Amino acid sequence: MSASGNKDFRDQLGKFRLDSGPSLPTSWHPPSQSEPSSDAHLARTKRVSTACDFCRKRKKKCDFRYPNCSACTRAGVRCTIPPPGPQVASASVPRDQLENLQKRVQWLEEVVQRKSGIAVADLPTGAPVDGESDPDWWYQVPAMIATGGGRPSATSMSSPAGSGGSSATAGPTGSEASTAVGTELPNVGEIFRDQLEHRRPSVARPKSAPRVLRLSSLEEAERVAGQYFDSMGYQYPFMSRLEFMGHLRHVYTGGVPSPEVHNAYHIILAISLLIGSADATQAAEFYHASQETLPLALQNEDLPAVRALLGLALYTLFATAGPSVWHVLGATMRLATSLGLHKARSSSNLAEEEMAKRAFWSLYNLDRLIASTLGRPLGIADEDISVDLPRELNDDGLEAPGSSAMTIPLQVVRLRRIFSRIYRYLYSSLPRPTPQEAAAMLSHFRREVDDWRMAAPVYPSALLYSTSYYDYLYYTTLLLMYRPSPRNPTPDVTSIVSCGDSSIQVIRSYWDSYSVGKLKWIWLTLSQVYFAGITILWCLEQNARSLRESQPAPWHPDEQMMRRGIQAVVVLLEEFGKRRPGVDRLAETFRHQSTIIFSQMAYQQQQLEAQQQRQQQPPPQPPLVPLQSVSLAAPPPPPVPLAPILDDVLLEDGSGAVPMIDPQMAEQLFYSYNWFQEEMASYYTL
Repeated sequence: MSASGNKDFRDQLGKFRLDSGPSLPTSWHPPSQSEPSSDAHLARTKRVSTACDFCRKRKKKCDFRYPNCSACTRAGVRCTIPPPGPQVASASVPRDQLENLQKRVQWLEEVVQRKSGIAVADLPTGAPVDGESDPDWWYQVPAMIATGGGRPSATSMSSPAGSGGSSATAGPTGSEASTAVGTELPNVGEIFRDQLEHRRPSVARPKSAPRVLRLSSLEEAERVAGQYFDSMGYQYPFMSRLEFMGHLRHVYTGGVPSPEVHNAYHIILAISLLIGSADATQAAEFYHASQETLPLALQNEDLPAVRALLGLALYTLFATAGPSVWHVLGATMRLATSLGLHKARSSSNLAEEEMAKRAFWSLYNLDRLIASTLGRPLGIADEDISVDLPRELNDDGLEAPGSSAMTIPLQVVRLRRIFSRIYRYLYSSLPRPTPQEAAAMLSHFRREVDDWRMAAPVYPSALLYSTSYYDYLYYTTLLLMYRPSPRNPTPDVTSIVSCGDSSIQVIRSYWDSYSVGKLKWIWLTLSQVYFAGITILWCLEQNARSLRESQPAPWHPDEQMMRRGIQAVVVLLEEFGKRRPGVDRLAETFRHQSTIIFSQMAYQQQQLEAQQQRQQQPPPQPPLVPLQSVSLAAPPPPPVPLAPILDDVLLEDGSGAVPMIDPQMAEQLFYSYNWFQEEMASYYTL
C-alpha cells in the first residue's frame, strides 16, 4: 500500500465509529461547563490514535503498514489496534477487521437498496421503514420488488426521536417510491430464496438476448402469430396482441429483444406452429430457442415470469416433449398467489392491472381444465379469490361489452366458476348426499349452466368460433355433472339421458373440427373423445339393463346419429394411434367393446320380437310322451351369440369366434375413467 493510501486509510480509520444510535442533529452543541469533565474531554478530542498496541507498549513510532506494521512484522506478532471509542469493549481488534466490517456493512446496504429500493445508508440507525398501519402492505412487497418500486415517501415516515425530521428526507423521492420492505420483520420469502434455494435476487434483466429465430418474412410471422391469437388467444388472453405485434415488428426490423420479449416471441410462434402445421420440427426449434432465455424470464417474481410459465404450459399442452403441464401449472399458481394476483388490488396503471387480471384468469381456466381431466385437486379455491374479472377493453383502450376480444374468455371464466362448484361438490371425499339432495343440487347446477349458455354473447369477429366453442364447453360441463361420480354413483333417468345426448354433441364437435383439418391431436382431445365414447356405451348398457328387468329404456337417441357418433370415436382413436404410439391398443379395445354392445342390443331386439310373435300365436299343444322319457334336470341355457351385423363399418369382427356377452362390461368400462386418467398421465408425463 502506498504512503498516500496509508494516510487515507488512517484518516478513515480515525473517523470510523461503531455508533449504535442516530446521528447527531445539526443543532447539537458541545456540553456546558457544568457537565462532567470526562464528557468535556471526550468532546474536545479531535483525533484517535491509530498506533498499534505493540508500538504503543514499546513507545515507538508506528509506520501504520497494512495489515501489519514493520515492527510487528519483524517481531512476528499480529498487529492489533485499540478500539475506536469508549462504547465498545476494550479488547483490541486486528487492523484489517475494521476495514472488513466496513466493507461488509457497505455491501449489505447495497443489497438492501438493490432488492427493496431503500437507501438505508442515508437513514439513521433505528429509522422506521415498514408499511406503518397498512395491514395488507406485505402483499405489495413482491410486486414492489419486481417493478423496482421504492419505499414510502418521506412524509409518510415518522422521524426518529431527536433528529428533527431532517434525516427522514433521505432516499428516493415520493415520485420514485410508494411502498417499502419492512426491516423490523423478517421477509420469509427472501430467507428461503437466498438461503435455501440460492436463487438470484430481483434484479434488472439484461437489455439484450441471445440468437433470434426468424421466419421467411415479417408477413409470414404476422400470419403465424395471428393464428395463435385467433385461436388460443381467445381462450387464454394473457398476452397482449397489440404489444406482441409491436415486439414482432421490432425483431424483424433488426432489433434485439430483451430476454422476456425473446422468450414470449419464440414460445408463441412455437405454439402456433405446433397447432397449425403437421411438421413439428420448426415448432421444436422455436421452443428450444425460447428455453435459452427462460431462466432470465423467470429470475424475478413478477408478471413477465407468470406469462413465461403460461406460455410454457400451453406448449406442453400440445407437445409430447417438454416438462409436465401439471407441474408447470402448479409452479405458476404458486407464483401468481405469491404476487397477490388472486387478490383485489388497486393500481395506478390500468393497462398493467388488466394484464395481471388476464394472466390470473387464464391460469384459472387452465387449472380447472387440467385438474378435472386428470381427476386431481384444484390449484386454488374459489373462496380465496377476490380479484375482479378483466374489463372488456379493445386494443384502443375503450370498453366494449359484448363486442371485444375479451368477450369469449370472460364468458369462459364464468362457466369455469360454475364448473368448479360442480367439481368440488361431486368429486370429493365428503359423505354421499341423499338421492333427493343430489337431484336438487344437479337441478340447481343445470339451471346455472343453461342460463350461462342462453346469456353467452357472440363476438362478431369470431362468430363461428365462439358459438361452437360455447356449445362444446356447455356439453362437456353436462358430462362432468351427470356421469357417475364419487358422491352420485347411481345416476337417475335424467342423468342417463343427459349423458347420452351430451356425449353425442361432444363427439360431433370434435368430428366437425376433424372434417376441416383443425383437430388438435393432444391428450386433452384424446381424453374427451374417449370419455364421450364410453359414456354412450354406458348409456346403451343402461337401456339393455332396463330391458332385462322388463322396464322401459330410459334413453331414446336418434339411431343414426348415435351410430355415427360411435363410428366417429373409432375413426378418431385410430387416427390418434397413427400419431401417438400406444393409442392404437385403446382404439382396438373400444371397437371390440362397441361391437359387443351393439350385438347385445340386436340380440335383445330379436328376443323381444320373437316374444311378441309368440304372444300373438296360440300356444301349441304339447305332444304326448311316455312318463319314463321325461328328464328331471333342465337343459343348460345356450350361449348368447353375436347378433347379425348391423353396421359393417363398426361391428365387423372377422375372428369367427362366438363371444359371450358380459352384462357388466359397459359398467366396468365406464368406471375405468380413473384407470384411463392414470394411464394417460403416466404416458404423457403429466
